[in-house]
Amino acid sequence: MQQYKKNKNYLLLLTLGLSIGSTGCTLQRMVKTAEKDQQVTVVPSPLTTNGESVNFELKAQVPEKLIREKEVYKLDVYYEYGKEQKRENVGTYRFEVGEFLYEDRKPTITRQLSFPYAPEKTSGRLMVQGRAIALKDNDVEYTKAKQVAVGLNTTPLLLVRSNSFSFSDNKYAEASDSTGQIVFYFESGQTKLDDLSDEKLKVLDQYAMDNVPAQSIKITGMRSPGEKGSNLAQKRAQTLEQQYRQKVKLLDYNGKKIQVTTEVADNVTEVLLEKLETTALPKEQKQQVLTILQGEQSEQEKLQALEKTEAFAYLQKYVYPSLQTVKMEFSYNRSRRPDYELYLQAQRIAKGEASADQLTEDELQHAATLTPLLAEKRKLYEAAVKTTDKWPAYYNLGVVYYEMAQKDYRPAAKKELLEKAVHNLTFAGYRNPTPKVYYGLASAYHQLGKYNEALEYYNYALTLGGEEEMQQALFADKAALEIETGRYDEAIASLRYAGDTYQTNMNLGLSYLLKENYEGAKDFYLKALEQKQNDALAYYSLAILGARSQDEEMLENALRRAVNADKAFTQKAINDVEFEAYRDKPAYKDALIR
Repeated sequence: MQQYKKNKNYLLLLTLGLSIGSTGCTLQRMVKTAEKDQQVTVVPSPLTTNGESVNFELKAQVPEKLIREKEVYKLDVYYEYGKEQKRENVGTYRFEVGEFLYEDRKPTITRQLSFPYAPEKTSGRLMVQGRAIALKDNDVEYTKAKQVAVGLNTTPLLLVRSNSFSFSDNKYAEASDSTGQIVFYFESGQTKLDDLSDEKLKVLDQYAMDNVPAQSIKITGMRSPGEKGSNLAQKRAQTLEQQYRQKVKLLDYNGKKIQVTTEVADNVTEVLLEKLETTALPKEQKQQVLTILQGEQSEQEKLQALEKTEAFAYLQKYVYPSLQTVKMEFSYNRSRRPDYELYLQAQRIAKGEASADQLTEDELQHAATLTPLLAEKRKLYEAAVKTTDKWPAYYNLGVVYYEMAQKDYRPAAKKELLEKAVHNLTFAGYRNPTPKVYYGLASAYHQLGKYNEALEYYNYALTLGGEEEMQQALFADKAALEIETGRYDEAIASLRYAGDTYQTNMNLGLSYLLKENYEGAKDFYLKALEQKQNDALAYYSLAILGARSQDEEMLENALRRAVNADKAFTQKAINDVEFEAYRDKPAYKDALIR
């Protein structure tokens, strides 16, 4: 009996050993099969930056024999970069039933992957490594790591953008009356305020509570072409008049005198004529629209004629929505104190030695312009926000934070400052929805890398009209964002309205280059050089164009001019994958050493 037990235990150990050995052999066979027969393709290759991220498609195919019940095969995707060979995990493909499709009778997984871009990742490589795993005990065997793409091609980042906006106009120095404005937007055919008006109604409360001797309010109702409903503009104006009178009745304890004037801009043709000069339409399209609007036809006939023009898509997207509004304008009379007195008082406020309510809103705003120090400006505009809650204070405080962010090279601090800029510019926009305010908000979001929000506010600002210079700036930076996000056709469309500037021509050149229209790209880069002679970026872009079009003479001449104009482009050219095929050729070597 004793001998039988010993034999039985021996057989169990032998069986277990065979089982373990069998599992190990299975995993090793899976790894060898994967190394031999798996196929991985990456598009694009080399990897290419797309704004603040690197986006690509990775397709992996494995032999069907790797699909098993007791084992699973996984493929890890990672990016390796830097002298220390840092590893950034990107994704994992799991080859089991339900996770893949068959393509050419092979289990296949295709996914869109991405990882954040950073300058230090410019030189790196995309790697894959397989894992065969036993499901029962998690035993694992690894394939050899394999490079499947190199990176990064940073050519899409060679764009030009401005995102330059300044403080609000200082009316106090001219002793002019300050004017407040709120614009309420309505859904098509509606006369009732919606939930999106809540923040603006809070601003209306502040005007109702203002401790001033008198208030003069002008309310103008409008409608857009094609809206259904009678007397829409009039009813919208009445809605806001009633709303404001109720606010004053509830909130005003000072007995100020109020004069309300209600107007209706019901003649759509006249309103469109006014708006036309604030658009970024080309002169030919403006003239065509102008001819129709000034014709003898009825309003309906004119609107129908506009639908057939080349400008109609622009009008429908950027002009018509801006007419479904009611504009409320508030005027106040305020006295002016001398600059030296305001500056001394403002310094006391900035140091916390005096209360901010010692100065009026306009006085605080003007006092902030008297100091060049951003830290002092910030304290004064913060005081203005607390005491007045009006748009110039929020807007100018947003500008201060934005400018502070431009001067801070610490990523975390820069991000925090930009977020504060966005916060204040958003509140400024609630109180004063103008192209200038929303251009600032779009720019702050753009710098933050929040592209969807930035694009939304670029488009919103464009619907508000404005001076031609502002419209062109909006379209120019909107196009830069569209290039960053890979929407080259949309960028080219936006640049049609951006004016004939260095930024416009550089970004048109880049858009055409990325679309592989090399002749068109060359023409725009040469135009940019006419506007900004000896520009290193323009010459470097032409060098890339020469590399892509296999024009070694263009490559050599342009690259030489680029590095002579700016030595930083020497190192950039050394790391740039665009010149990989020319490393050993005289055209490339001579350009860098001369």
